[in-house]
Amino acid sequence: MNYTFTNTEINNKKASDFETKSLLYLISRKKEIEYITFDCFNDVSGVNKNHDKIWDVQSKNEKSLTPKKIGKYLFTLFDNYISTFSFHEFIFFSPILNENYKINSKLNVYNLDNIEETTLKRILNGLTEEVERVKGDSFDYSEKIELFLRKVFIVEDNSTENEYIKSVTKFKKVGIKSDDFYTSIFTDLRNIQSAKKNTYIENEIISEIRDVLTFNRHLTKKDIEILIISRIIGVEIFNYASIPITFFPIIKSFDNEEIKDILQECNSNLSRAFFNKNSNRVFWNVCEKIIIFLNDNKSSDVEYIYSETFKDYTFRISYLKDFTIKYLISIIIEGTK
Repeated sequence: MNYTFTNTEINNKKASDFETKSLLYLISRKKEIEYITFDCFNDVSGVNKNHDKIWDVQSKNEKSLTPKKIGKYLFTLFDNYISTFSFHEFIFFSPILNENYKINSKLNVYNLDNIEETTLKRILNGLTEEVERVKGDSFDYSEKIELFLRKVFIVEDNSTENEYIKSVTKFKKVGIKSDDFYTSIFTDLRNIQSAKKNTYIENEIISEIRDVLTFNRHLTKKDIEILIISRIIGVEIFNYASIPITFFPIIKSFDNEEIKDILQECNSNLSRAFFNKNSNRVFWNVCEKIIIFLNDNKSSDVEYIYSETFKDYTFRISYLKDFTIKYLISIIIEGTK
């Protein structure tokens, strides 16, 4: 059971905005996804933690997509459908299609049941022609094509770059940073994605889904969340090497060994809160509360910020202790400077 990488983008130096949008769509909507791969199985693909499911995305940013072109572009998805690997979902990520193609023109995520009959026939013809061009006509793929088309979802791009970034955060109030700020994070992510694709894997063969990770053409969902939260806070929160200035008054009465233990525990607790799926949302919520308070108040008194921000807040996560929250407040104050 092998999979050969073909038609990869060789020496690609710029990942398109559209592919970055599609990866953000995947991680914000498909909770099982743990890894996002770039230009391996397809433009963008999601892989779950157990490496036994792949969410496959073919993205085409063309303003005037004819039905025949749509069919042609579905070929890479179909080729994965008939491969030996387990592809869980097939997504065609596109601009908003001509409303005449659709039965319900208000839908932006739909399967081909929502495609008008004449349009669907033209899509089928486009795919069939491409399959015959690439595969030849020695085998009849008509039945497999029909089954495949039942599994395809079309996802129309109807959001801006900053909205896709916001969709990944777990903030309830998305306006805590400007749209330009979120767009700049999108650009950073696109550039990272581009760098990941600057390797040559054409004709490489893997025997298991997990083997794709050896090419380092991927990011984890947590990589992307860390990028976003670190940019929002202003520092690399999980690689913060020094003691925040505003944290000194809180620990000044302790000796050096005690301070070392406190910092280690605070860092450990923050990492635990972020990386544990049961407390990750709480972590984002706590950060949001601190950022909102600092946006409205210029105080750098950590004790005051803590008492005002969390006076009516019940911490249900045992390892989010007073010291840890005050340490986080101090880091965020440093970042805002």
